[in-house]
Amino acid sequence: MATFNKTKAPISVSFYHFHPRWTVNYGEEIEKRYEEFEDVVKEGYTNCILVSVEYINDDEFWRIVIENDCTVWINVFDYFDSSKQSYEEWNEVYDTAFKKLMADSERWDRFMGVHIDEPVWRGQSNEDFLTQTKRFYLDYGKRVFPVFATGEFMDSEGNALQLKMDAANMKKVIPEALEYVTDVAFDSYSVDVRDGYPNGSFIERVVKKLPGVVDGKSYYEKMTDLLLRIVGHEVNVWFFPTTYTCATWGGNKANEGFCKGHLEFFADLLLKYDHPGGLVLYTYHQFKNVEEFGARDHLVVKGEDGKQKLRPHCAKWPEYSNALKKVCQKFRETTVEIVK
Repeated sequence: MATFNKTKAPISVSFYHFHPRWTVNYGEEIEKRYEEFEDVVKEGYTNCILVSVEYINDDEFWRIVIENDCTVWINVFDYFDSSKQSYEEWNEVYDTAFKKLMADSERWDRFMGVHIDEPVWRGQSNEDFLTQTKRFYLDYGKRVFPVFATGEFMDSEGNALQLKMDAANMKKVIPEALEYVTDVAFDSYSVDVRDGYPNGSFIERVVKKLPGVVDGKSYYEKMTDLLLRIVGHEVNVWFFPTTYTCATWGGNKANEGFCKGHLEFFADLLLKYDHPGGLVLYTYHQFKNVEEFGARDHLVVKGEDGKQKLRPHCAKWPEYSNALKKVCQKFRETTVEIVK
């Protein structure tokens, strides 16, 4: 069994799809990408960056990170698949990046670990997930933070034997595969947590599998309890508040009130756990193939002239923007016990 250490650290606030690959709203040039990236960070909306490996050793990236006292995770979207290549072949790009980071003690200290997106749901076997996370944790001594789709762990309790026999087809993560996980979250964006707001028939359907769910708040609480039981050891807990205009179970699009409700609910819920890791706001970027707007469209980011600088043609969410700054500042000043 993996043996984890503990340390003291602030609570993190991060965005998904927020780093120089995605900050293209001032222009495609790298200087413009970094200008937007720095503007948002300096506004006080985040203290933690999920970045792809191609930027992890970039000097300008680290200047902004260090000057604004942020931490960093590498977002590992492509997963190890033993049927296609050896672990050493798959890990070559990451290993090169990690070893370069190690040479700079300040950067290495601010580098928290790897974030992994819905690996089993996207096709990775439990065995390969365990290999990938074990090798990373033992080789580099940094944290392992997967986020799971609800389908990856719903119904997995009580079906471990069946799942072990057919895990690849069932697309369920099993407890044995989670031994080296230090941080964990699940993503579920369309459930309203505000008192008195509807969630259609969703609550009535989910309570059949998850007794005790009576509303949006208890849904997220019970789902977290379920995930932590499956993990089976101490981990840092994270939440993924909705920050884009997705469709909701209530029949509408998520708006400022919906997203502010998510932000404040999860910020409060996080503090109820022994090891609160942080929040990952989903999502900053807006993709071209969907009619949904990301946080980039709604955040208040002004230039030196006092005018809105980031996507000024879009309707802003001033109440949400203020609430996010308050949460981020509070979490910067809140020291908690972290599993590492």
